[in-house]
Amino acid sequence: MKKTATGNDMKKIHLLFTLLIPFIQSCATGEKALKKGKYEQALSLSINRLKRHPAHENAKNVFLAAYKGAEQSNKENIERYLTENRPFKWESVLYEYQQLQKKERALKNCRACLQLLDLQPISYDDVIEQVTNLAATERYEAGLTALQYKENRPAAQDAVTHFLKVKQLSQKYTDADSKLLLAKEYATLRIVIEPVIEEETMSKHEYDYLQKQLEEEFFENRTPHELILFQNPAAAQEDSLPAHHVLRLYFTGQSGLRELIGSTDATLESNIKYKVGTKKINDTTIVDVMEPVKGTLTTHYRKRSKSNELKYEIINLENDCVIHQDWFRGNEEWKEEWQTFSGDNRALNGTVLTSSQTLFPASDWDLFKKLSRSAAGRIYYRIQNFYRKPLTDYSCLPKTSR
Repeated sequence: MKKTATGNDMKKIHLLFTLLIPFIQSCATGEKALKKGKYEQALSLSINRLKRHPAHENAKNVFLAAYKGAEQSNKENIERYLTENRPFKWESVLYEYQQLQKKERALKNCRACLQLLDLQPISYDDVIEQVTNLAATERYEAGLTALQYKENRPAAQDAVTHFLKVKQLSQKYTDADSKLLLAKEYATLRIVIEPVIEEETMSKHEYDYLQKQLEEEFFENRTPHELILFQNPAAAQEDSLPAHHVLRLYFTGQSGLRELIGSTDATLESNIKYKVGTKKINDTTIVDVMEPVKGTLTTHYRKRSKSNELKYEIINLENDCVIHQDWFRGNEEWKEEWQTFSGDNRALNGTVLTSSQTLFPASDWDLFKKLSRSAAGRIYYRIQNFYRKPLTDYSCLPKTSR
């Protein structure tokens, strides 16, 4: 039976709601945020409250306190940045002025807010334009300085960062695009992908196929970062800038074609009973013998498998040390099954036997091709992850780990 609320229950609910009203209002007006010193949040909440309820006293008090606190915080930050004189201080100053401008724009749609302040919204457009120009100039000059040392890749990377920031801040530096392209050219990490080295000999057919799969992965896919360039030795030779790293791959071995042939037997019996004979139960009475019929289901299988192994290492050409190494061990398997049955066919209960064995099982070459595709894809994926974010410097591996 469904229970209905009694008079006492309703009184409790009303009392609880009454107690919660001040808490809900304090959150809606921003009072709670103000007490925590979160002026921006308190200001936003109080403005929204005053738009809907211009006479709300608590929202008015929160608004005035939050407006004063936020403005004071922004101006104190601006003064501190100018005093500290840190690199790219104008970007920090610009952010504070943008916050001030954002607050003033929020007041335009709040008549009650403007009446409380007794003033019109202040425009920071002129000062923001001036500070933006100063920030862009500082970045542009830093980019030019870094570009003087462009042969040093970390310096070129710094130049890329500076000119990207210039483009975000201002359009007045018309040569920023060309300087950014030049910086990227020198900041790009060049990795030479050398042909596979055979530590165990393959046939020419096998070598060419494996090499082709690796080249397709490294040279036809996107690089992991715009400042990463994979090159073959010929392209590296023609490049006007030197390579930084080299990837060496070693084919260390493969198994021959392994084949396993076998079968398993299972006894089946029918779901229903059939007459399998007769018997006498006395001198004159003969009855049918009803039993499930049986048979043997034989599942034959043939498996062919092959495995291979490659190792690879990345060498820093500047100091000829190994900065990364790993192994790839692959295995590919081909398998087929077929069934035969002996006994009473009614024991199959309608089961259809799987087809007979194929006339064209996977060959050694078929499995080698699968292994090569897998190896190329997996190695490329690992190298791509290694270079996902270009570093300014790569540490050498300890000799004991090589």
